[in-house]
Amino acid sequence: MFSALLPAFLLSSLTLAAPQWPGPNYQGHQQCSQAVVALAAGIHLNIQGQYSEFNGTVNLINIESASSVNQTAFYIAKGELLSDIQAGMNIRLFNQEIAPTGNAAIAGLAKYEAAQQTEQALAEDLTGVYAVDVTALDSLKSDITAGIQLNEENLKNATQDCVLTVVFPPANLSA
Repeated sequence: MFSALLPAFLLSSLTLAAPQWPGPNYQGHQQCSQAVVALAAGIHLNIQGQYSEFNGTVNLINIESASSVNQTAFYIAKGELLSDIQAGMNIRLFNQEIAPTGNAAIAGLAKYEAAQQTEQALAEDLTGVYAVDVTALDSLKSDITAGIQLNEENLKNATQDCVLTVVFPPANLSA
């Protein structure tokens, strides 16, 4: 059921602006298929989720580097970060399942999978003691930033063989 509902959600969260085609193809490229549009939307959702992961990591740094660590706030923030990472893993897995055969983003999605597993392991091992966690927190920030860049490249690769103009609503807009 999740797989059937997610594409509708993905497609309802964006607006496509179809270019005016002078013929069946435009500058050597066809209009993107629905599968590529869904993949592009899913990759965009991963990028949005990575910004939440980055902000969650910064929040943990702020909590842990305070003069007195609020353990309740730490465990809540750690749980939120792990939840964001898991949500990203679910979306990435779905993207891998729907990626059209031979799509150029497939290899990058596999790299992203490995990076997510590293991020999850780092987040799970956080202790709430800044002196112990500082290296892991710095690695998380760096890894998440690299993941955003990887997914921006994945998005470019996913649509390299077709023309797609996507206008996403602002992140703070609720339906």
